Amino acid sequence: MAHVPEGTLRIGSEFGKGDERPVHAVHISAFDMDVTEVTVAQYGACVQARACLAAGAEVEWAGVTQEDQRLYADMCNADRPDRQDHPINCVDWNAADAFCHWKGKRLPTEEEWEYAACGGECGETVNGAAQQKFFMGSHRWPFTGPVAKGAAGAFGLYDMAGSVWEWTASAYCPYDHPGCGDPRRVVRGGSWSVVDFSFVRLTDRSPSPPSTKNTSIGFRCARAS
Repeated sequence: MAHVPEGTLRIGSEFGKGDERPVHAVHISAFDMDVTEVTVAQYGACVQARACLAAGAEVEWAGVTQEDQRLYADMCNADRPDRQDHPINCVDWNAADAFCHWKGKRLPTEEEWEYAACGGECGETVNGAAQQKFFMGSHRWPFTGPVAKGAAGAFGLYDMAGSVWEWTASAYCPYDHPGCGDPRRVVRGGSWSVVDFSFVRLTDRSPSPPSTKNTSIGFRCARAS
């Protein structure tokens, strides 16, 4: 894990989507964060310990069809000997949460995620350069690729953009109404599948129901420092 020191984050963007506003300051306590996304091999160890449900080759989202299942099954990484160092995908929020707790950790909040991704130097003036750095530092594989094959970004973290979306602990609520009760969770970072690079922006926040299993969603863990 990498250490992320305490600091203040001006989270959000005045130039992004409506859910990125209002921009506001948040104090971030020091925490540690996984250097890479959780890999297939790491998740498999949790399954072997009977602390995690096995990740399969099934995708799940609202309106998923049999054609979707056939199309995406081969992109799920679990049980693929040639993808043991790829990020685990096709796991829902509860599976990600269970893994992190098995390791004595937890999923990061979206505020922690954004602060770690921007290197503590957050705000509109550095967003453009930071976005390019993080995306160009991530690998350009046709699907997922091995973790940590690009350049390390802020705090020595790898693949914070353009690898797989990452589950966070945060509910998808407006910044000025954090207790909205929305059951969806925020995913961050974009993925190999994006065709619109705006989704790879550091401030982009996208919602996903906790039951979603997607080839483009994985996770990493955090813990209090």
